[in-house]
Amino acid sequence: MDKNPDQRTIQVNKVEKYLEQNTLSSILCKEPFVKAAFLSELIKQIETPIVYIDFDLLYTGYCKAGIIEKKENVSLFYPDKDGWKQILEKVLVMISNKKSVVIIDSLNGLYNLLDEKDVGRLVNTYIMLLAFVARESNSTVLFASIGRKKKQEGWVLSPTGRHILDSNLITKLSVERHNSELQLNVLQENVSEVS
Repeated sequence: MDKNPDQRTIQVNKVEKYLEQNTLSSILCKEPFVKAAFLSELIKQIETPIVYIDFDLLYTGYCKAGIIEKKENVSLFYPDKDGWKQILEKVLVMISNKKSVVIIDSLNGLYNLLDEKDVGRLVNTYIMLLAFVARESNSTVLFASIGRKKKQEGWVLSPTGRHILDSNLITKLSVERHNSELQLNVLQENVSEVS
């Protein structure tokens, strides 16, 4: 955990209300299973439609294996390189028509899917496009990442070391497991949207 005296902790059972205040949020985890556990708990709380874009296939695998029950309000997409643009288009239409929560799991997977020359700029563009459309429909975009904190660089994606999308428009949260409890820490708040 960061030793930041200004850092706040949010109870996992109250995170939905917190995320609703922000169009774009980033969830940073050091371990994939902590990320999966957190996203599963979050989905249990959300009643609005959820668009789940599963790049790393962990959540999809748990659903297909019956380990996690897929809720009725979840539209699950697991894009491959050839189908990504069609899925993105479909998601944009879905969230433009109805308030929704978009979960991108994970940013690491989106980077791995794309092999274009300027992949970082492309990933940022996709995220910002989703956030723009989401803002118009009062929706929320949440992207999860597996990362680690480096002293000089801040949070970076694991294992690639790529920098995580950074903007003052993004609320950044980290999730850790302490004993058997999930702990959610606010790393950076989007003060432009918090009322």
